[in-house]
Amino acid sequence: SLDDPLDLGFAGIVAFSNTYVIMGGNSLSKEQVEQYREIALGKLGKEDIKRYHKLFHDMFPKGEMDAAGFRKYIYAIQPETPKDAKLDHLFRAMDRDRNGSISFQEYILFQAITVPTQSQQKASELIDMAFEMYDEDGNGEITEKEMQDCLEKCFYAKGLDAKSAQVQSIIKNRIANLLKLADADGDGRITRSEIQKAAALDPSIVNIF
Repeated sequence: SLDDPLDLGFAGIVAFSNTYVIMGGNSLSKEQVEQYREIALGKLGKEDIKRYHKLFHDMFPKGEMDAAGFRKYIYAIQPETPKDAKLDHLFRAMDRDRNGSISFQEYILFQAITVPTQSQQKASELIDMAFEMYDEDGNGEITEKEMQDCLEKCFYAKGLDAKSAQVQSIIKNRIANLLKLADADGDGRITRSEIQKAAALDPSIVNIF
């Protein structure tokens, strides 16, 4: 929907993965499956791990997804994404160690947090992942400009005019609401601690973060 640009980041990315059909190959030992389940916080089942493993390694035989590979992945699951869309914000959500490459471990952690099959989603984990997406410079706090830039990229990636008056109004309201709910010290910035404390009081904040 127009007021929910982050579905490309979360729901959209996992939709393709969840419908991917296993067709043999890339077999895993029981020990490997269990190790990956631990990395996925116990939120994914054995068949989930096997499906994601095949998908990931079919697309990335070397076991790493770089920025170019990530674009390939996004266009495979969302072919309508504009070819000139900036996707660095979504890349950051998966590349947790910010080394410029997404490992299979990081990939399944993302899947586990966004669409767990063995337990419910946790607002705190979704918030933490979304924070990485917003925090462009990685300094542990997000500014109004970082939120503005990130949300514009989200809307544009969905094929919408991010500079239109309607979209700009939605972005402005979302940022204002986030600052009102989470900016405890009123400095115009939101730290990871501030947003997590706000989410602990009201988990529904994840819907606008």
